[in-house]
Amino acid sequence: MEDPALWIALRDTPGLRRTQARDLLRLFGTPERIFGRSVANLGAAGSLSATVHLSRGPDLRRARGELARAREVGLELLLQGSPRFPPLLLEISDPPVLLYLRGHLPEGPFVSVVGSRRATPRGREVARRFSAALARAGAVVVSGLAYGIDAAAHAGALDAGAGTVAVLASGLDRPGPAGNRPLARRILRQGGAWLSEQPPGTSPRTYHFPDRNRLISGLSRATLIVEARERSGSLWTARHAADQGRDVLVVPGPVDTDACRGSNRLLVDGAIAVIDEDDTVAAALGRLGWPPPGPASELGPLPEGDGGRIFRRVQRGPCGPDELVGELGLPPARVAALLVDLELEGWITREGRRIACGSRPARGSRA
Repeated sequence: MEDPALWIALRDTPGLRRTQARDLLRLFGTPERIFGRSVANLGAAGSLSATVHLSRGPDLRRARGELARAREVGLELLLQGSPRFPPLLLEISDPPVLLYLRGHLPEGPFVSVVGSRRATPRGREVARRFSAALARAGAVVVSGLAYGIDAAAHAGALDAGAGTVAVLASGLDRPGPAGNRPLARRILRQGGAWLSEQPPGTSPRTYHFPDRNRLISGLSRATLIVEARERSGSLWTARHAADQGRDVLVVPGPVDTDACRGSNRLLVDGAIAVIDEDDTVAAALGRLGWPPPGPASELGPLPEGDGGRIFRRVQRGPCGPDELVGELGLPPARVAALLVDLELEGWITREGRRIACGSRPARGSRA
């Protein structure tokens, strides 16, 4: 396996833009095949400054220090060329060379939910409800762990018994803001994840947030804006989503409040309006063939913890109770009891020992 420090060194090459790194990786495959090539050989995809540095070979001392720090604090490194790297990020124009992960990326189509930090009570409640509906429909809610709409979105998904993904503008050893750290810990406890492009030890800087926002939208096929003021950072997330060819959904708000002026403007510019939970699920997931045939509100929330784990396993394909016991490490009696609950709520169907999704397709997709 190629030394991951080479990927860190590639990311840190002076003068190398992310779009150039993408082009070089497409041409040569891995950093090992990039470093040490002649300037003439590298010039097709990089600036002169970057290609000179690349031709001289990697500076691994700093890269190995960063890698050691990441391992020390328990982070996983996702390389652009690895199977666990989120595949939708490979479709954007400037994918990260690598990502840091803490926790486990849930399975299912990813949908981003973002909005103003200075959200109104109405906005926070809408974000929570709509995110819970998306989670109950099998989506993975992605947001930025900020105060306001982001926090409400994560909380809604967690309340529905699902995992959620927080994309941070800092190193994963410094999750912030500080007031949302209990929420961040809950995300990990409930089977979700934190993701960041920033190395461990990095504090959030103003210029990190636009980069973070492109990842939030890039991870997802659709981005939902609940409330956004005219200068809200979530408008950048919406612009990134549009540039990336992803759907932008907006919850309309009162026209006489500053809290919704930016998001309402997105509707004028062609975003998709959603007015309730079922509308949101249909708009966000309909193109994937994912929503249930009936309204999302007809089904209760997934049980927290092991019930959600069982359902997400069944989403990947039909299986039997013995497989669930073996794969999830749960006692047979616990699996049997939870299967009864899930069947009564309509989440699964059983024919003999075969278990499949009930009103949802028996398949899973990874964003």
